[in-house]
Amino acid sequence: MDKNRHAHSTRNSRRINRNQHTGKKLAILSLFTSMFLLIGGGLYVTHAIQHDTKETAEEDENNDYQQKAAALVEKIRQAQKEEPIESTEFLETTNDIQTLLYNPAQTKSIPQFSTLKSELTAMIDTIKKDRANHAPRKIVGQLKMTKITEQLNRYQPFITTYTWEKNKQDWSKQTNTGKTSVVVNQKNNQRLTLTDLFTSEANLLAVQQIVQQKLLDDSLDGNAVIDGVLTMPKFSIQDTAFTYYPDKISLNLPDNPTGKKEVTLPYNEITGYINSEFVDPRSLQETPPVALDPNKKYISLTFDDGPNPKTTPKLLDILKDKGVNATFFMLGQNVVKNEAIVKRTAEEGHEVASHSYSHPQLTELSPERINEEVQNTDKAIYRAIGKLPTDFRPPYGAVTPEVAAIINKPIIQWSVDSQDWQSHNVDKIIQRVHDTEYNDAIILMHDIHPETVEAVPIVIDRLREEGYEIIPSKQLLGNKTKPMHMYYGSTDERPIQ
Repeated sequence: MDKNRHAHSTRNSRRINRNQHTGKKLAILSLFTSMFLLIGGGLYVTHAIQHDTKETAEEDENNDYQQKAAALVEKIRQAQKEEPIESTEFLETTNDIQTLLYNPAQTKSIPQFSTLKSELTAMIDTIKKDRANHAPRKIVGQLKMTKITEQLNRYQPFITTYTWEKNKQDWSKQTNTGKTSVVVNQKNNQRLTLTDLFTSEANLLAVQQIVQQKLLDDSLDGNAVIDGVLTMPKFSIQDTAFTYYPDKISLNLPDNPTGKKEVTLPYNEITGYINSEFVDPRSLQETPPVALDPNKKYISLTFDDGPNPKTTPKLLDILKDKGVNATFFMLGQNVVKNEAIVKRTAEEGHEVASHSYSHPQLTELSPERINEEVQNTDKAIYRAIGKLPTDFRPPYGAVTPEVAAIINKPIIQWSVDSQDWQSHNVDKIIQRVHDTEYNDAIILMHDIHPETVEAVPIVIDRLREEGYEIIPSKQLLGNKTKPMHMYYGSTDERPIQ
């Protein structure tokens, strides 16, 4: 009986333990269920909040974009109203690219308008096709007019591209200028020409002399290319292509042995030949020409037919001692035999110019022979001093328009003849100069005559006593002599016709 009671008691204990264990499991399961529901609900709430926040941020961002896009368009339109060219707007929107094209209201006043417009259109198309960045864009196209001087306006295609930078929440800006540039003379509303800039063929030919020297200076071996440089076709004021800049000009070159296709010259290097109305005045201020004092008297000593190995060095000694610079019109055949004297002449500040090669009367020669006389002297002087002579005195002063065109240099004549070639007398040379001298005169002498050399110091002293300042002929003539013109003084310039 006791055994039965004990067994029953044991079964009851086990049932109680099972029930308690099951209860614990249910309690734990209930706890986990509650926690899961709590966490899940929290995650859901968090996700909902985040979703709402994201939508709000995107909406705010879109509103910000729309406001800034509208503000940008308004800014573009206001800026366009301030442009000097009156224009009409053409607006086109394709997906996220908006194009604002401004067409001039008056196109007849813009030379080469169709060329400018074609390039502008091509530039816009290129930008539209470039979709490396898929951000929204606004493309603004216009023909921009820039005032260069009171007389000149420049027209160029001009593109401004605005791209939306999402990370910055703002527009970035990039500008592009077209290659075509049309500069317009406001006097006649026509495209600027070389005639506007240089006024005459003679001025342009004077610039060609500067170009020839520049080509030789820039060459590794000037002597190797000098023939081609000297025979380079002449610039034409009608046909020579050029590119205009406010402070310089680029001239297209004919075929030449240096291989250069163009040469660029700052205006301050060609001051005497350029029309200052059409250039930026600041570009001429760096090296202003030194004008002669109108209250002073000036005169020039010039010497022909040298150099002579016996007399020219003595003359150079005298000029150096007196502090006088002169102009030497040299014969090419004497230059090749006395290069050291030519070099000394240039180094001591004297002007070295050309007097032909063998002293013939050029008006009696064929064009081929005249050309040889000129170019052979040019080459001889260049080999001696590294510079081409820019001025020319024809033997006997004989010149015609045909001869002057072949020489292609300014013709420097004389207005006072010492007649040293005739008298060979020191006193007569001195007296002749004294009797015929005047302000602005160019005195003719010859450094090959001993009597001339002996007379020079006395001539210099007397000229100074009478108030003259003695300067080279190029300086007397204002450093602006030009081909197809001859000069007897700075106030006596004559076209060769």
